[in-house]
Amino acid sequence: MAWYICARVVVSIGKPMSPAEEPGMTGAKQEAQDVTGASSSKDPITQLEEEFPEFKGWELIGFHRGLGREFYQIIIELITAALYMVVLGYLMPILNPFPEIQGYKKVADGLFLIIYRIFDMGTNFGLNRFIAEYRVKDPKRMVQYVSFTFWYQSFTGLIQISLLSYYMFQIFVNSNLAYLTWIMLLQMQKQYPGCLGIFRGTLEGLQHFNKVEIINLVQNQIFEQVSVLVLVITFRFYGEGNVSYGILMMIILGHVIGSYIDDVLFSFVSMYYLKKILTKYFNLNLHDMFRLGWSKQVIRDVLYYGLQGSVFPVLAGFVETWVLLIWVAEINAFTTWVALISTGMGLAGPIGQFGDFALQTSIAESYSNGKEKLAEFYLAYSLRWRLFFMTMLTMVLFAALPFYMIAITDLKAFEYYEGAELFLIPGVIYKLLRIYVDIPTSVMIGARKISQHNILRVIEELGKVFFTWLLVSVFRIHETWGIVGLTLVVGYRHVIPYFGIKALGGMLYVHKKIVPVKFYWMPTFVIPIIASLPSIGIAQLYYYTAFFPMVNAIGLIPTLAIAVSMLFMIILFTFFPLNALFGGFDDYQIHTFKKAIDLSGPSKPIFKQVYKLVRLGTRAARKIGWHGKFPIPWEEAHVQMRELMLMKRETMVRSKQSNENSAS
Repeated sequence: MAWYICARVVVSIGKPMSPAEEPGMTGAKQEAQDVTGASSSKDPITQLEEEFPEFKGWELIGFHRGLGREFYQIIIELITAALYMVVLGYLMPILNPFPEIQGYKKVADGLFLIIYRIFDMGTNFGLNRFIAEYRVKDPKRMVQYVSFTFWYQSFTGLIQISLLSYYMFQIFVNSNLAYLTWIMLLQMQKQYPGCLGIFRGTLEGLQHFNKVEIINLVQNQIFEQVSVLVLVITFRFYGEGNVSYGILMMIILGHVIGSYIDDVLFSFVSMYYLKKILTKYFNLNLHDMFRLGWSKQVIRDVLYYGLQGSVFPVLAGFVETWVLLIWVAEINAFTTWVALISTGMGLAGPIGQFGDFALQTSIAESYSNGKEKLAEFYLAYSLRWRLFFMTMLTMVLFAALPFYMIAITDLKAFEYYEGAELFLIPGVIYKLLRIYVDIPTSVMIGARKISQHNILRVIEELGKVFFTWLLVSVFRIHETWGIVGLTLVVGYRHVIPYFGIKALGGMLYVHKKIVPVKFYWMPTFVIPIIASLPSIGIAQLYYYTAFFPMVNAIGLIPTLAIAVSMLFMIILFTFFPLNALFGGFDDYQIHTFKKAIDLSGPSKPIFKQVYKLVRLGTRAARKIGWHGKFPIPWEEAHVQMRELMLMKRETMVRSKQSNENSAS
């Protein structure tokens, strides 16, 4: 049987592709009714692009926008993965020589968390959720949400830093945590003006993710790293010569200041991109975002839903602060342990790099406009693609495990981080489980089910209090269970209420009351696992044949960077076509895949080559009868996409007419 399949695959690759076999074409379905209900010879899958030529790329409604955003990040992830090894080897001894640096920052971040949450109560619902809903039907109202949020955050931020600065100088300096005073004073400056992320959030709500990812790349991966490096080196040099300040404290201050400068500068970059989009698509200007005067409904929406969405983040702030104080009091060397555990679990970071494919804004755009089948489709596709990528990256991580172990044991950067590798596998498990918390949260907020979400939050927070008391103060598992206990308490934090209550309860509510949660097991789990297996064999082959000779020739750090980059590229060019070969893609997924490639920015040259291999895999799958065996239904969702596009067209026409009338 295996020889028969291989022979069929080889023969099929050499044959030309007929129109019916072209990925994204439906063959016999081409003569079926189109989404308008009229008989048409056109493929219904491609009809939206033909019917709405004025909306292209990021403005065309569909899942391809969220997928394109993630594809956009692939080349960024590749560069980051290679640079990570360089950072570990050369820069970590400079930037983070001691685990306590991270530990002090985490403690300082947590102490005033409750205060920040209280002052954010009015706007803690998620601005981009309103933008996603009203960008389709009322752009002027959309702008009012941004304006109100901007001014609210500016004034409450000013109040925060004034009151907290007074408290720090009058009371906090006399406490047993006085050594954190200057760290906390500098960190709290981020609360003013408190609106630096609003404009990037608006770009996300508008779903122009290419602009968002450009900003993220330049800001987070380049400018922030450079500013932190420069300031840490400068402050460290000063600390080495002034023992009254010390090297540890000055390095931390360099981190805090360096990570704030970029927030200020890139808020102006976000405004630049936002201005171009507002002018092109809505006939609006940037100054409309700062204009005073809001309708009662806008104020009510922001405050009413904001207060509902904030009550339990505030409660969570109380709980987190209380738990932090318990940890500091009960766990010896807590600041060291929290840094070691977060570093070890952070090695599993690539698994969680991919987001939820803009699920919250997609649900807000569809469900809030009465398109429940489209919302169900978005949820199914988000689960499918997120788990698809997580499977791929998990296998990459396991394939690269020997290289990680060498990095941890041999690099001087980990001189004071011995033992961090013990927390790698727990980090993988945590990342894989995290999706089941994030998905229901995005759906419930996008669908405005705030009260129901808050009930889950109450149960979750009560569970945190109870289980922290039980595990830390009563059973003291961090002492009796050793590393396992520390992992559960500090690494997984509130594992039982977080995953057992919030994730399970959230998924059940979404399934019963909002849209059905459907797992398409074969294309989501089984086929991706099979398609990713070759990467482990390739990595082992490289490790035992070429890795150590390369280390002797060019050194450990360059070899590690090359190894990770090569492995990433190899799995990229094998994983996707093997998924196509084994029937993991249907016609609509391939069409969505192709549209996402057009939005993938710097990753486009790579994914165009991947797409060619996917076409070969699809052609072979058709020949052996595997293509389309595990489809995800799309027809009803496609109809509702068209209805939203019509609504969007009508809104754009009305907006232009209104502006022309106002101008005349």
